[in-house]
Amino acid sequence: MYMNRNTDYLKKLLEQEKKTFSTSDLAVLWGIENENTLLITIQRYLKREILYSVQRGLYSTVPLDKLNLYEVGCAVAGPSAYISGETILQKNGVMVQNLEKITLFGYKQKEFRVADQEYLCRYLNPRYLLNRAGIVENNTYSEASLERAVVDLGHLNPSYFFDNQLAINKTKIKSLKRKIGYK
Repeated sequence: MYMNRNTDYLKKLLEQEKKTFSTSDLAVLWGIENENTLLITIQRYLKREILYSVQRGLYSTVPLDKLNLYEVGCAVAGPSAYISGETILQKNGVMVQNLEKITLFGYKQKEFRVADQEYLCRYLNPRYLLNRAGIVENNTYSEASLERAVVDLGHLNPSYFFDNQLAINKTKIKSLKRKIGYK
């Protein structure tokens, strides 16, 4: 029986801007419907170090130490997850503590580690999670604006204390709360 080998898999993989792929992403990218064929192809690419295992069912085209930490966090946390919370507050000077974990919002509450980086994903109701107001969509991951991070944390904990209150635009906060549907 003659089998037509698809030699474009590598080309298709390396043309992608994002560097992390789930098993289902690879199946769609390569157009493979047979699960066994897909798993064998992935195993061969892992052995040849074309793909690197991030965790079960998640792969990268670059070694873990060269991956964008935000991209990895969003890939592991799942669809629609985005960087938010204390990570964004610290980045914008609203929080002065030095944090070890990168914080995200997603469909599931979980803590995880990839390589040497720790992550904390907080659960956010899909009604709010899917509302992308105040979310900056980068090519490979999503990140909350400062205002979105403030309203997300305020929604989860109304008595949350922000170190640098002057960096927060209260008018933008009120407007964004209405857009998202937070009370």
